[in-house]
Formats: sequence, structure tokens, C-alpha cells
Amino acid sequence: MKHLFLLSFIAVAAPASAQLSATGSAVPPAEAQSALDFHNKVRDQVGAPPLAWSESLSAYAQKWAEQLAARRCRMEHRPLSGEWAQQYGENIFWGSGRYFDATDASKAWYSEKKDYRYGALSETNFARVAHYTQMVWNATREVGMGAARCRDGSWIIVANYHPRGNYVGEKPY
Repeated sequence: MKHLFLLSFIAVAAPASAQLSATGSAVPPAEAQSALDFHNKVRDQVGAPPLAWSESLSAYAQKWAEQLAARRCRMEHRPLSGEWAQQYGENIFWGSGRYFDATDASKAWYSEKKDYRYGALSETNFARVAHYTQMVWNATREVGMGAARCRDGSWIIVANYHPRGNYVGEKPY
């Protein structure tokens, strides 16, 4: 099956904490719960089962967020091979300006719903809807999120999903 990956370039910011919390990442527990609740509300709308928060996915997401921040916040998904090889579904959010949390990143990904017409993912609709469809992918069971601050003051939020979704030619739910 073919996988395509997408980045988010929405101009908002992420959590201010750089210390790891009980969530497995720099996303504080209350923000993690809010983002998880939002994901599960969105999934319930389409009949997808709820997600569980994963500390290990959060740690994985945190490492990539920090790597991107160290690279001057150059937006890119994990590569397909090598030390940083991608293992999970992934949404990435970049922002600057006022403070926004992991739920705000999730809401930005959800905003793609307006462009989604129920059906299989294709190479023509993928770029417009893949953040949303990853959020609601029926087979996905866990999510974890990480955040890092860039040198210029902007923020990166990374969400990782297991099992990954967004298979071209398949419907998300």
C-alpha cells in the first residue's frame, strides 16, 4: 500500500513547556487530556473508536519536535529510513505568535474536514485532508504528542498515531 505524508503550516503556536511531563513529552497533562478529548470527540462524530494517550508515542513525537526545532524549525516528516525512520502516522503543526496548546493544533488539523468528501484517499485529495483523516482513521488506537520551541520563538507540535492511517485508496472510516 502506498503511503503519503503531509505537513501542516498553520501560523499558530504550541505549549511553552520544554520539560518532559507525565505525558511522556513537553505537553503538560491537562493539555494532553484536552487534545485527547478533542480527538475522541471528532472520532465519535464518524463512529471511530476512541484513542488512548500513549506516553511512548509522546516521547517519540517529542524527539522529532526537538530535532525539527534544532534544524531551525524546517518542516518535514521523519524520513522513511535511517536513524529517524518514520514508524507511525504523523501530523506536524508549526506556529508563532500568541500561545496555543496541543488542542489548538488538533483543531487546526480538524479544520480540513470542510474539504473532505467521504471516500477513499487519493493523490488528488490527500494534501487537503490528510491531517483530518489521520485523526479519524478507524484502525488507529493510540496518539501521542510532543512540542518544542524553535530559536526564533516559534513552536513545533508533532502528533504520532498507532497504527498509522492514511492509506491511498482506502476510506478512513
